[in-house]
Amino acid sequence: MHELLERLGRGDTRLIDMCREANRAWTDFLSELQGADTGTLSARLQFFQPTFKRIFESDTLGQTMMPWTGFAVLYDTQNGWGQNLERARQLADAFARSHCSDEVKSEARSAVISYELEPGQRSSAAPPKR
Repeated sequence: MHELLERLGRGDTRLIDMCREANRAWTDFLSELQGADTGTLSARLQFFQPTFKRIFESDTLGQTMMPWTGFAVLYDTQNGWGQNLERARQLADAFARSHCSDEVKSEARSAVISYELEPGQRSSAAPPKR
C-alpha cells in the first residue's frame, strides 16, 4: 500500500491503466473459473500471482494490489456485494488456503476485514458502513 500511495502522490497516472488491466484480468479469471470449487480456485491463485507483478510493474505493488483488485471486481460501492456475496466469500477462503506469497495472503486478510467477509460474520449484500 505504501508504494501505491507514494506513486499516486507523485501523480503516476499509469496506475489507472494498471487497475483497469487488473480488473480485466480478474474478470477473465473469475469467468474462467465460474462454478469451480474453492480448492481449484485456491490452487489457481498461486499461478495467477505473477500476472499482477507484470501488470503493476513491481513485485511489491503487484502483491498488494492482487487481492484488493480481486474483491473490487465483485463489489459495488452503491449496492454492496449483490449476487456476488458467496463468490466473494469463496475468494476470501481461496486466498487463505492458497500458496500465494505471505504478502498476498496478508493483503487478502486485510481486504476480507475491510469488506466484512470474515468467517462467521453476517456480511450482507449491503455496503460496509464507514
